[in-house]
Amino acid sequence: MHPQRDRAQLAMKDVSKAYGDRSVLDQVTLTVRPGEKTAVIGENGSGKSTLLRLLAGAEAPDTGEITVRFPGSTGYLAQTLDLDPADTVQDAVDAALAELRALEHRIREAEAGLSERKPGDPGPTDAELAAYGDLLTAYEDRDGYRADARTEAALHGLGLAHLTRDRPLGTLSGGEQSRLALACVLAAAPELLLLDEPTNHLDARAVGWLEDHLRAHRGTVVAITHDRAFLERVTSVILEVDRDLRTVTRYGDGWDGYRTAKAAARRRWAQEHEEYLADLARTEELVEAAGARLAATGGDPKQGFGKHRRSSEA
Repeated sequence: MHPQRDRAQLAMKDVSKAYGDRSVLDQVTLTVRPGEKTAVIGENGSGKSTLLRLLAGAEAPDTGEITVRFPGSTGYLAQTLDLDPADTVQDAVDAALAELRALEHRIREAEAGLSERKPGDPGPTDAELAAYGDLLTAYEDRDGYRADARTEAALHGLGLAHLTRDRPLGTLSGGEQSRLALACVLAAAPELLLLDEPTNHLDARAVGWLEDHLRAHRGTVVAITHDRAFLERVTSVILEVDRDLRTVTRYGDGWDGYRTAKAAARRRWAQEHEEYLADLARTEELVEAAGARLAATGGDPKQGFGKHRRSSEA
């Protein structure tokens, strides 16, 4: 593993988030390790999209700490897209690749600075060579040399090969806009992918292409999904957002690990419930037996209990 990725980190500590009087997340603590493919699941309205927005930095928590540090950048696909209808498909691609293009420009500038030396000038300093090497490493880590080919592959894989680059975004259907946004996020090849319902608006062929792409992704993936097949084929970790408790629980070993843990929890609950009912039945039997003994001696059970209570209080 490249040393840059050793510094990658995604964590929440005691994070809470509310909208007005409605609490969505309460004292959430979690960690996603570098390289993990993670699914976020939960009922509608449980706070899944809120969790992703917090990780993306699109919203701030009310309390708690969030650490998202990925040297290879972060890509975020929101459920609600913010696209200018006057922009073109090429504008969307250029915006997605802006960081890589800026990195390319810095590399060219560094190369020019290293080569534009007159005879007799001192050679490049160690610091200049190290800075140039760092730029190349960052570019290679993002697979920058294949950015254009990756863009074409994403557009074809997601069923958008028919779109011309000068096509205004306002003329695209909602599904086409969503697929284009996903293609742009993937084309940029960020180290961390935060994806909100990425399989929406995809046919079976496009879903298959996306699954292959995400499995091959060398970085970290956190994806909200209701697609069980996608979850089983791509992810190895599950984060379940509980709408009632407003908590997030982590399950390892993918879908099988999640099902095993949930089944064990149900068995524990059933056993605890049976024990509670048994204790309740024993208590009722003791009360009935005590009442029967009092009645047999001619006493009033209610008065007897009352006298006992008063004497105890005295």
